[in-house]
Amino acid sequence: MRKLYQDKEWLYEKYIIENLSCPKIAEINNVNAVTVRRYLKKYGITKPKNMIYRSRRTNKNVIEYVVVDCDECGNPTKKDVQYYKGRMKLNKDSFYCSEECVDKAHSVRMSGKGNPNYGGEWYAPCPSTWSEEKRKQATHKMIETVIKDGTFRGSNNGRWAGGMRNHNCVLCGKDTEVPPYVHRQILKGKRKPCCSNECASALGRRNVKYKATSIEIAMAEELSKRGIKYVEQYRIGNRYVSDFYLSDHNIIIECDGDYWHTLPEVITRDKRKNADIKARGYSLYRFWESEINESVEACVDIVLAEINEKEAIA
Repeated sequence: MRKLYQDKEWLYEKYIIENLSCPKIAEINNVNAVTVRRYLKKYGITKPKNMIYRSRRTNKNVIEYVVVDCDECGNPTKKDVQYYKGRMKLNKDSFYCSEECVDKAHSVRMSGKGNPNYGGEWYAPCPSTWSEEKRKQATHKMIETVIKDGTFRGSNNGRWAGGMRNHNCVLCGKDTEVPPYVHRQILKGKRKPCCSNECASALGRRNVKYKATSIEIAMAEELSKRGIKYVEQYRIGNRYVSDFYLSDHNIIIECDGDYWHTLPEVITRDKRKNADIKARGYSLYRFWESEINESVEACVDIVLAEINEKEAIA
């Protein structure tokens, strides 16, 4: 059976990309370091002589970087280790010390008289030297050209491959069409399908970690003591979340902080929330922080009065 250290690609990955030492590779394979060195020599795998790993310590982290020679001017330059490893994995072993060296190397590789640096020399100012105003003008000109040619819409758009795709909203289950680039993000797990901004906002609120306040904890303990069943952080539609919902009695309880719920924008939001809750047929009780701290038992007694009244009528 072929061992890992006998695999050239695996050995290159560990020794060059991950910069593991021979003893470390030998430890992984449970062999002697001499054996690893023999296979490195067999496959001709050697680290560049100018590659030196160093570190710079900050307050909390150690930042590693690699010292390599610029491919254009030959001057040594520092590159972050993660950046270096990423380039090497893509088989891109060219590194440069400045934008000027990048532009010079790029100009040599370009071909065609339509390029501003045709022939290896810049016949026009390098874009990296443009002023902010000139950059804006060039961007607007490019946009005008794209609009004129019609290459920014539908199938002419490079990101439009596959056309609109159907997905089910993760909240309401409604079918919705999304453009191709959103479809690709959904497949990669980078976002969830939502049919509207309302559902997207509700999903965002759902993912926010919740921590009960002191007055909510006091209310929960008192309701439990009285044997009243409740649901904390009960969702009302896709817009609002209530502090407590008494499912057996269709009652909503809100615990309002004395400071937060006196702010003008919060007062306006609470009024909209109250109207929505009542329109859905719930009974609503709001208790201030000072009322709960003074006597949470009295607050629950008020709610029990309605419960007892409903049961008497029934």
